[in-house]
Amino acid sequence: MTAFIVERDFGGITNGKPEDKLGIRGSNTCEVHFENTKVPIENVLGEVGGGFKVAMNILNSGRFSMGSAVAGMLKKLIEMTAEYACTRKQFNRSLSEFGLIQEKFALMAQKAYVMESMAYLTAGMLDQPGFPDCSIEAAMVKVFSSEGAWQCVSEALQILGGSGYMRDYPYERMLRDTRILLIFEGTNEILRMYIALTGLQHAGRILTARINELKRGNVTTVLETVGRRLRDSLGRTVDLGLTGNLGVVHPSVADGANKLEENVYYFGRTVETLLLRFGKTIVEEQMVLKRVANILINLYGMTAVLSRASRSIRAGLRNHDHEVLLANIFCTEAYCQNLFTLSQLDKCEFSRKSR
Repeated sequence: MTAFIVERDFGGITNGKPEDKLGIRGSNTCEVHFENTKVPIENVLGEVGGGFKVAMNILNSGRFSMGSAVAGMLKKLIEMTAEYACTRKQFNRSLSEFGLIQEKFALMAQKAYVMESMAYLTAGMLDQPGFPDCSIEAAMVKVFSSEGAWQCVSEALQILGGSGYMRDYPYERMLRDTRILLIFEGTNEILRMYIALTGLQHAGRILTARINELKRGNVTTVLETVGRRLRDSLGRTVDLGLTGNLGVVHPSVADGANKLEENVYYFGRTVETLLLRFGKTIVEEQMVLKRVANILINLYGMTAVLSRASRSIRAGLRNHDHEVLLANIFCTEAYCQNLFTLSQLDKCEFSRKSR
C-alpha cells in the first residue's frame, strides 16, 4: 500500500453529499470517489509501499493529541459549569455547597489532570531522537481521554439540569461532539485489543526466554523463579526503586508510587500466568484482553501523574500542592480498580476456556 497526495484537478474525482451527523457538524464529511484518476509519481507520500506506516503515523498523532485537546475542552466546561453551580440556588443554598455536586467537579478536575499528564508524558517520549514508536502510549491516551470526556460531559449535564439539555446553551453540543471521540481514530474496543496484545507479545518473548533457560537447567534462573514464588507466597514488599533516597518520585506522592510499584509487580505475575494458561489462544480471549488493557491504561496514567506532580513540586510551580492531591487520589482509585481487575484475571471465569 502506498500513500499519495491526490489533487482534485487530476480528474475522475467526485464526492457524495455531506453527511448529516450527530456531532462535529462543523466538519464536512462525505464520500470521495475515484475513477481512473492518474497520480504523478512525485505525489507519493513517503516510500513506495510505505502507505501503512504513513497512515499509522497520522492515526497516532490524532490519538495522542486527543489528550491535550480534550483536557482543554474539559477545563472550559468546568469553568462554565462552576459559574452556574455557584450562582444557582436550591433549598436556599448554592449548588456548589452540596457534596454530590462537589464530587462531580472533583471527578472532572481529576480526569482533566490525568489525560493532560498522559499527553505531556507521551509528547516527551515522541520528542526523543530516533522517532520512537509510541503507538501503544498514543492508544492509551486516546482511550482514557475519550471515555473520560464522555463521562465528564455527562456529569456536567447533571449539574446543569434542564439548562444542559437546551439547545440555547453550548452544553448539548459538547455532548454530541464528544460521542465521536470513542469511535474515530480507531474504536476503543479495537484499541484495547491492540494495547493488550502488543504488551503481551513483548511479555511473551521474555517468558519464552526464561522457560528456555529453565529447560536448559540454568541454576540461577531456577533459583530466581523459586525465590520469587516463595516471597510472593509470604506477602513480599515490592520495591522497584521509585521512592526512597535514590527514588525519582517526590516523597509527597510516595504513597501513590508504592501503589504503582505493587500493581506493576503483581500485574507482571498475572500476565505470566495468563500466557502459560492460554498460550497463543489468548488472541481469542477478548474479555481477558480488555481487562489487561484497562490495567495498562491505569498504570500509564499513574506513571504520568506521579511524574508530573514530582516535577511540579521540585520546580516550585504554583498550585503544586493541588497537583499532589489529584495525583494521590487518582493513584488510589486506579490501584483499587487494578486490584479488582487482577482478582478477576486470576479467576478468569469469563474466559472462553472456562465456559
